[in-house]
This record gives sequence, C-alpha cells and structure tokens, in this order.
Amino acid sequence: MTNIFIIVALLVVFFVVIQKYVIRHDGSKSYAYRRKGPVLTSAESTFYHALTAAVGEHGIVLTKVSMTQVVTPSKGLNKKQWFIANNRVARSQFNFLVCDARTLEPRVVVELDDGKELTKLKVEREKLLMQVCKTANIPLIGANIRYSYQVGKLRRLLAAHIDLIETDKEVRFCKRCGSPMNIKVASQGEFKGRRFFTCSRQPHCTYTENYNVVFELDDGEDAESLT
Repeated sequence: MTNIFIIVALLVVFFVVIQKYVIRHDGSKSYAYRRKGPVLTSAESTFYHALTAAVGEHGIVLTKVSMTQVVTPSKGLNKKQWFIANNRVARSQFNFLVCDARTLEPRVVVELDDGKELTKLKVEREKLLMQVCKTANIPLIGANIRYSYQVGKLRRLLAAHIDLIETDKEVRFCKRCGSPMNIKVASQGEFKGRRFFTCSRQPHCTYTENYNVVFELDDGEDAESLT
C-alpha cells in the first residue's frame, strides 16, 4: 500500500513539473509568422472592385464575413438547440456583405459562384446560405464572375434592396396591355422597401413585375436574385 502512495505522489509531482516548466513555458514562446498573400483570389478581387464600383458611396463592401458576426439563432430555443443552430453557421461565411455606409447594418449578401463543379458540399452550403438569409430577412443575390465586367447589372440588382443606389433610367412596357410601367417601392409586407414595376393603367390593369426580372442577358446568363 505504501508503494502505491509513493507512485501516486511521484506521478502528481511529475505532472506538476511538466505543466509548470514545459506546457506554460511553451505557451509563452514567441513564434514567427508569415503572410499568406492576398485575402481574395484574382477572380474574387476583380469582382470585389466591380461590386464596390456598383455600390459607390452608398454602402460599404465587406468580404469573407463570418456568419456568426451577422446572424444568431432565433429566440425561444433551449441551450442544446441554440448550440446546434449556432454550430451550423459557425464555420461558414458570406462571400460579400454590403452594409449601410453609416451604421454598417447588413443590407445585402452577395454570393459569387466560383464556376466549379457542383458538389455535395457546395449544394449544402447553398441551402444553408438561402435558409440563413431567408429566416434573417437579409436579401441574397447570386452572381458569377462575368458580373465583374457588368457593373450596370450589379447596380440594378442592388438597387432593388438599397434605395440610395440610382440606376440608369429604364423604360418597361406592360406585358399584358402594352402600357408604360412605373417603378414603385413596397410599403408593407414581406418585401417592404423593395422596388417593383407596376402598370401605369392601374387599377384597370393590375400587372406587376419584379424589379430584377427583365434583363438583356448574355448567353443564357441567370441574373435573378435568390430572394
């Protein structure tokens, strides 16, 4: 029995010494680091400059923003549910986030398609992204690298969600009666604050159109916003 106590005592002393002189000393050691290079890839950088040009002085464009800095699980969850919900977004990020120029409140999320093959991981990310933005009521716009050379189209997409952005004057005609259409802003409901086209002959013609629906697209390009 005495031998057992001696062995236990020696082990305790051994671990105390290890913690004091090895682990703590190693934790205070100074390490050297090196820069990894540009934060964005060449394609991302090109798109970033196009996006900042489209936003202009009406917003601030942030890149690779952690989702947990922008959203948090809704109230009413117990601790386990909150942890699971938060863990789903903890390792994900928004490609580009357009914020209010003064308050830095999130206004629009822009997801850049890298053009790579659609994988299971990519599909899961897109589903998560759409779910997060929809439930948090943050507009989500999908774009591809060709938008880097089409600032006007980017500006038009953003204008549906950021009223301060002025787009080139556009004339559309009602697909039902052929009359000119007017631009209005939704004053209530789920899409409050967003722009849409309405027929100038209302109430005789009730045709309306999403602001982002009609584009002169190149090679079948999809320019729809995701929300």
